[in-house]
Amino acid sequence: MKLRIMSLTLAAAAIVSACPVRHSHAQAGLPVLAVAEIYYVDTSGEVIDQSADHRRRLRDFEAALRSDMAASGKIANAALECPPNACSVGDIDDGQLLRKAKEAGATHLLIGRFHKMSTLIQQAKFDVIDVKARKVVFDRYISFRGDNDAAWQRAESFLARQILDHGEW
Repeated sequence: MKLRIMSLTLAAAAIVSACPVRHSHAQAGLPVLAVAEIYYVDTSGEVIDQSADHRRRLRDFEAALRSDMAASGKIANAALECPPNACSVGDIDDGQLLRKAKEAGATHLLIGRFHKMSTLIQQAKFDVIDVKARKVVFDRYISFRGDNDAAWQRAESFLARQILDHGEW
């Protein structure tokens, strides 16, 4: 009897999981955030070329931000359809990014710019834009010291907390 019940339960689970169910986070009232690639400028004048490290850190920063948003349960993610390394405010104008965010089902779009000013100081500006209203609903200007993985991770954690604590969108 237990074996038969377990078989029926497994069969029902298989049928349910095989059925495509589309659930829109936006319909559930959960904001859906698309994170555009972050634009990076280095005017530090350092002799060592760190562009490969910066690209890697940017992609890690973006991935961690998406992960932190989803893990919070307060914000869902949407992926922008762009070629790699061609989806930042330095590559595409805001209007195109907003169209891509809308196509991806996002209610909000995060854009950002990093500027490495010296060996020690980096600054960043981030905006979250309401896709439908086409207006900025969150903005932050941050600066941080260091150009290593730990410094970038601290900056990402700080920004994620700021976005999640904002709560007005």
